[in-house]
Amino acid sequence: MNRRQLLAGCGALGLAACAGPQAGPRPSQRTLARRPLGLANLTVADALKADYDGTLRRARALGYTHFGFPLGPQSPRHETPRDPVEVAASCERAGLAVGTVRLAYSADYARQMQMAARIGAGIVAQSAADVFFTGPLPGRTTRAEFERWMERLALMAGAARDQGLRMVYHNHDWDHVPLDGLTPLELIAQRFAPGEVDFEIDLGWAAVAGVDPLALVESLGPRVLALHLKDVDRRCAPPGCPRFVAPGEGDLDYPALMPRLDRTTGAIGYVEVDEPADGMLAAARGAETIRRARQAG
Repeated sequence: MNRRQLLAGCGALGLAACAGPQAGPRPSQRTLARRPLGLANLTVADALKADYDGTLRRARALGYTHFGFPLGPQSPRHETPRDPVEVAASCERAGLAVGTVRLAYSADYARQMQMAARIGAGIVAQSAADVFFTGPLPGRTTRAEFERWMERLALMAGAARDQGLRMVYHNHDWDHVPLDGLTPLELIAQRFAPGEVDFEIDLGWAAVAGVDPLALVESLGPRVLALHLKDVDRRCAPPGCPRFVAPGEGDLDYPALMPRLDRTTGAIGYVEVDEPADGMLAAARGAETIRRARQAG
């Protein structure tokens, strides 16, 4: 039986069946206290526009160790971000490591992977499958369309492998909606072996979809290479007020959740708050919530 045949039944068995080998020994309490913490550029996007180096220095002072950012525009509507080489240099000056980088909205995968390797990234993320935005209903697609899109994901994964990088797929709420029986995440886990395409799990988007974030991370096991840490305020929804808030400001129980996540996965978590009113304040509150949770856990 070859690997593809072996993986064919993973969807029916659940994501855990596709998780691959179990992770190594669980980290000690002393190790947990020193766990790295990442910051996603989206959280402090406005501050970065005003003072890139200064913002990264403030992030380091808050306790962040890694900075995650895009390699190019994330969609045709988004402006071109700062040159990745310049961002990497800013990270070095601030004492931050280059974290998970995100692919741009373009098909030059080989060039982007070469850039990611050049600036010292280890993990490259595909933020979303664009087939969810090409149909008449945003966030909807068919299984056939998604399976065709996974052929492009295979090209990304191959280009990442050629540069010694790990490829991950980032979830949104629509990735938890079944397409003829299997969710997009399950289809990816079935189609690709561990190490080919793995996952960056966004806790907030999982929660919005009605999925238990911890159970999701546990089911994927060592295939979870990165996390996005945001909270959900279910009392309101856009455009009236922001649905996503800093960890500790919403309905997710981060004081209980964070220690359990740390014991489940070695993935670095990145605080990501979409369109905060004050990005530096959100970054500070997120870092403090996670620090306190780790100390108490």
